[in-house]
Amino acid sequence: MNIGIIGAGKIARKMANTVNALDGFNAYAIASRSLEKAIAFKEEYHFEKAYGSYEDLAKDPNVDLVYIATPHSEHYKNMLLCLKYKKPVICEKILTTSSKQTEEIYGLFEQNNVFLLEAMWCAFMPLRDIINGLLNEKIIGDVVRMEGYFKTSLMHVERVKNRSLGGGAAMDIGLYPISFALRTFGFNPDKIEIKELRKNNDVDEYEVVEMTYGNIKAISIADASVDGDCDIRIFGSKGKIIIDKVTGAKSVSIFDLDGNLIRVIDCECPLGGFEYELIASRKAIEDNKLETAQWTHENSIQLARIIDKIVYSD
Repeated sequence: MNIGIIGAGKIARKMANTVNALDGFNAYAIASRSLEKAIAFKEEYHFEKAYGSYEDLAKDPNVDLVYIATPHSEHYKNMLLCLKYKKPVICEKILTTSSKQTEEIYGLFEQNNVFLLEAMWCAFMPLRDIINGLLNEKIIGDVVRMEGYFKTSLMHVERVKNRSLGGGAAMDIGLYPISFALRTFGFNPDKIEIKELRKNNDVDEYEVVEMTYGNIKAISIADASVDGDCDIRIFGSKGKIIIDKVTGAKSVSIFDLDGNLIRVIDCECPLGGFEYELIASRKAIEDNKLETAQWTHENSIQLARIIDKIVYSD
């Protein structure tokens, strides 16, 4: 499968490394608004083609799947461009800057029978099955609480501090613990509350979101103003589970109620984690599906609606 990448930044480089290491995928084309930058990317990551315009890549008949790695604010128009040429797309998260746009773009791709995926890579990793299995066997008893943390200093980064680029903590890092809770406990919580919210020049930099599922409280804490914890903690009547990293987790540790370590499960991904969403996307496309089972269009829309509550809160 020939992969084309739109955007030549940091996240595109990670995807390029994955494509080069994964059987059945070919690093075919890279596009940047700067041809010079595209050529440099092509040479470094061994792509076949370099384009100085996104449209040139989108209309290349040899591109089988486009990965969009531009800023949040550019995603919607980049996806429309790919749709014009009926190209299947994996678009970086967050898919768009509003749930309204997210619903619209999925509707357009569905009407035109073209595959589209929000690149929620954590939904595809082996960790998902590991956690489901542990909770189903009640290794920590009945779950009562989840706490998801993502704290990293980003308010100096343009894409985060600039509202016009889709800035803010929620769209950049908060979606990780929120989406983990949704995938673990369900996409329709009984209640969603923004418990704390701090803004910086009209951009959210810190928020605490509480989702209620019966007797279970799922808490997401995102802070783009300071470096700190970036893990997931699930508490039950018989112990707790600690997932060492909210993105790209390497291990899951299980403790009893006294804090004694019972078991450690290795879940490190050999190629970094992007490989699973690529494989799932290829299978869906080959099966003439418009979405993957692991992260559906409706899942993406539900997440976007929660993010809206944070970003557009007064």
